[in-house]
Amino acid sequence: MIISQNSKLQNPELEAEIYYLTTEEGGRYKPVYSGYRGQLYYNNQNWDAPQEFIDKEVCYMGETVKVYLQTLSPHFHIGQFFKGQIFEIREGSIIVGKGQITKVIRPDFNYWDFESFQSQLPENYKPFDFKSINKTMIDIKSLMDKMKQIESIKFAKKTSGNNQRLIVECQLKNKNSALRPFADELYKNWNDLFPLKDSFFKIKTYWYEDSFELELFFAICDHNNNIYITGSMIVSTR
Repeated sequence: MIISQNSKLQNPELEAEIYYLTTEEGGRYKPVYSGYRGQLYYNNQNWDAPQEFIDKEVCYMGETVKVYLQTLSPHFHIGQFFKGQIFEIREGSIIVGKGQITKVIRPDFNYWDFESFQSQLPENYKPFDFKSINKTMIDIKSLMDKMKQIESIKFAKKTSGNNQRLIVECQLKNKNSALRPFADELYKNWNDLFPLKDSFFKIKTYWYEDSFELELFFAICDHNNNIYITGSMIVSTR
């Protein structure tokens, strides 16, 4: 079947299979068409992610469809996905589909954490020494000083064998700051300073009644000197 050009995604990031629930299972009353923009729900949050159907143009309730997904807020999804990952498709709070990731197309979307990062390092790589840590702190402070929303920044170093962590705490001036524009600026500045070819990066957000916290996890390699550092940055409006 020929898929409509109007439902083609420009930059598919994920491939998945989705089962759309029947009405009796609590699903939709009407079929879903390629180009559908339900909410992708995983890690306890909803995200916009239009779908391009691979094997059909229309999916009726009770059927499974193969899809491409493209998120509309990609910075938040870096480092978050793996093959076999389970997710839901929602309309508001209603679950209309259940899916599974079959392929991570966008390379930087592949899941990572500190343990997996360290397990892939060559044996001769060592944690940053204090001189390298201090330089990284200066670089990060310079980066954050460019962002007018930042009111204060503090650093802490935690070292125990190979479990080296640099902890950065930032406070925003205005607790009503919008998350998305701030995260977009942070991602751009961070990637300019620490390109993803030499580092790993992922974001987690925490929402409260009238504020939010953003936690940026990072792992940075200096391949010229065979050293690395991991850490996190917490940005708060509380």
